[in-house]
Amino acid sequence: MRPLIAYMLKSYTFSQRYFAPVASIVISVLFLYTYKPNPVMSSYAATAVILFIGCAWMGLSFLNHEQAVQRQVTIVHLRSSVKYGLGGILTLALLTLVLALLTVVYPVVTGSFVEPAGLYHMTLAFAGHMLLGMLGISIALYLQTSWVPKSSYAIGILLIILIVSVGGKKLEELIPGPVVPVLLPPAAPMMNALMNADELSFRSLLGSFAHVLMYIMLLCGFYLYRSSRMDYGKNL
Repeated sequence: MRPLIAYMLKSYTFSQRYFAPVASIVISVLFLYTYKPNPVMSSYAATAVILFIGCAWMGLSFLNHEQAVQRQVTIVHLRSSVKYGLGGILTLALLTLVLALLTVVYPVVTGSFVEPAGLYHMTLAFAGHMLLGMLGISIALYLQTSWVPKSSYAIGILLIILIVSVGGKKLEELIPGPVVPVLLPPAAPMMNALMNADELSFRSLLGSFAHVLMYIMLLCGFYLYRSSRMDYGKNL
């Protein structure tokens, strides 16, 4: 798997499609911490949402950077479309990990907080950033060109999902019942958990994290299952 991840990283880097989403994340984080000092967990909740949106964009650009012919050649060489899909997810997870780590550490190093963040808050923040970043990636999996041929449709659908996910709490108030919390990507609950981390119990925080993790695993698992049954050659 390591050679596949190295190949995908090299291919994505050379395509230069990473620049726009990564730059947007970096600029947004820098802008947020322009004014000092900032509250710890509220700031981390904001940057986690930035990472959620930015990683969804990065995921879409990564999944669409490779030409259809080259993708088919790679799948044939691997003899498994599932392995190819898993390699893509792991590559994006590695990129998300780096971005999450930098986003969490940056305000601490630059003294942007009103008080010391502490190991507990930094650990919660890193977990939240990583989960929301991977949630964005998981959504993008289903909107790549091999699944949604028209890029304009894919971008439109992605924007709608991101907006609705971030505003999920308001939607729950308009549509009472279990439908919205179950079906909607849990970006809003995670943002709320990070923002109120000092007031919530550890069990409540763990439940919010587990909710997002389960959602990611379900999306990724179904994506790999569907990938094993898709004929990627028809997109050549």
